[in-house]
Amino acid sequence: MAIETKIEEMVALLKSKKTMSFGALARQLSVREDLIEKLALCMEKAGLAHLQYPINMIENPSITFIAPAREVTKEAHFGKLLSEYDITKDGNMIGHVKIFHSPEERRPLYIITLPEASPATRAYLDEVKLQVSKTLQVWSDDRNPEEDKHLFEGRQKLIADIIRKDLSPSPRILEQLSRLLLNEMYGLGELETLTEDKQLEEIVVNTARQPVSVYHKKLGWLRTNIMMKNEAETENFSQQIARKVGRQISTLNPILDAHLGTGERVNATLNPISAYGNTITMRLFAKNPWTIIHFVKKENNAMSLEMASLLWQAMHYEMNILTAGGTASGKTSALNALLALIPPFQRIVTIEDTRELYLPSYQWNWVPLVTRMPNPEGLGEVTMLDLMVNSLRMRPDRIILGEIRRKREAEVFFEAMHTGHSVYSTVHADTGQQVLKRLIEPPIEIPKSQVEDVHLLLVQYRDRRRNIRRTNEISEVISGVSGPELNRVFTWKPRTDAFESAKAPHRYMEELNMRTGMTEAEVNADQKDKASILSWMLKNSLEDVEDVGRVMKAYYSDISGIVAAAEKGTSPQKVL
Repeated sequence: MAIETKIEEMVALLKSKKTMSFGALARQLSVREDLIEKLALCMEKAGLAHLQYPINMIENPSITFIAPAREVTKEAHFGKLLSEYDITKDGNMIGHVKIFHSPEERRPLYIITLPEASPATRAYLDEVKLQVSKTLQVWSDDRNPEEDKHLFEGRQKLIADIIRKDLSPSPRILEQLSRLLLNEMYGLGELETLTEDKQLEEIVVNTARQPVSVYHKKLGWLRTNIMMKNEAETENFSQQIARKVGRQISTLNPILDAHLGTGERVNATLNPISAYGNTITMRLFAKNPWTIIHFVKKENNAMSLEMASLLWQAMHYEMNILTAGGTASGKTSALNALLALIPPFQRIVTIEDTRELYLPSYQWNWVPLVTRMPNPEGLGEVTMLDLMVNSLRMRPDRIILGEIRRKREAEVFFEAMHTGHSVYSTVHADTGQQVLKRLIEPPIEIPKSQVEDVHLLLVQYRDRRRNIRRTNEISEVISGVSGPELNRVFTWKPRTDAFESAKAPHRYMEELNMRTGMTEAEVNADQKDKASILSWMLKNSLEDVEDVGRVMKAYYSDISGIVAAAEKGTSPQKVL
């Protein structure tokens, strides 16, 4: 996608007449003569033109265009088109994606087309870069995030002002040129556009000798048509990321693990630690996370309606839930979907390494806490344990711990349950039995009696063969003869890709009876009502996190009214 500017018009005139005076070009293009000179000097510097300044001061300088050498490109045979879509930001299209099935690769390929500048426009932009870098410093001296944000906005305004004054472009062209420069100077170049693709979960640079790879939500790992220029560019991007978070990556410190303010988690390594070249691995933050409705949608089939209604009921009445699963199985997505079901009048504290949890705006009494890595001197670290201990002093109704990894975190997690808080977290394990083993056996080694304080285990599973994610089981933790045991309430059958009820929950019923006074019949009726509301939301496409938030706000203020609206099929506009 070529970006058309006044510079392209100037080049077109020069191509037709070879040599033209500054004055003639200025009249033809209706611009100032000093602008023509500025553009001509940029082109000469890039080897695209030759300027002649006459000895006689009365005569007008002239410019002769030099055509750039043509790059020989191999024609690509991409194969069958599988998917095509635009990448947008703030309502503007910033990239176009086509995914083909490649006969050569025997795998899909991710082909992205980005707005690009011609060699002449590129020469001008390089001059703007130089002008901006001389005018404003790159980062604040004291690594203050607010100051850095102010500096970035200043650079953004300066770039736009220079381009607007010189070229008078349309708002769309101005936005494209400004974005191109900002991404190159202070962002991640072409990778910056990939971070806006909502279909991607990971962006990976393995080496400058191979194309950048991405993990697509539906198609898995794909190679792209983006290449890093060299290893130095990858290292430069890693250093920019490090500066943004007040850290360093260098030969002495060749590993970077950073969490950006926008939610992305970035890992970078430098050669020779990574033998084939410098690497970047970026996990993208879900800007529009899955809700419980996404899980039960037919096309996703990640959970049954009955499972969702049970989990909603457990969240409503403050049961403790532990979510488990392997890497990229959907643990955090499932936990995030459950948190949107919490009543709005309760105080919530979330504790994470990376900001991945996103609650609807109706949950106004929410405090998100994030850990902090130590600075280059090894000082200033704030761990999950620090935040977990501190959260107990914040009078929370619900505490959410991003992930249990170590013994001390698990101890504080279970201690919070003993103090009367409803607590939720995730843990790496493929089955419910593995969860119990991880908690009871070394190195975590929690007493068996404490593990029984968890009411429900929700286990997510990723089928790598079919690239699908499912809720593999929902089990209740019960007290056995030799310690905690599991009673599977729901299970997923991979052969039929269907969910089945296994055994009726009994400890769960006892807990609800003790907490609410509801009989078993009333508990089942409440689940049925919740299933009816979820089905109503599904039919009316109330699946966005804010849509779910509006339904929950209405439900907890008028339960019978929302149940009646769902059963009658009332339009959401009349009750929300």
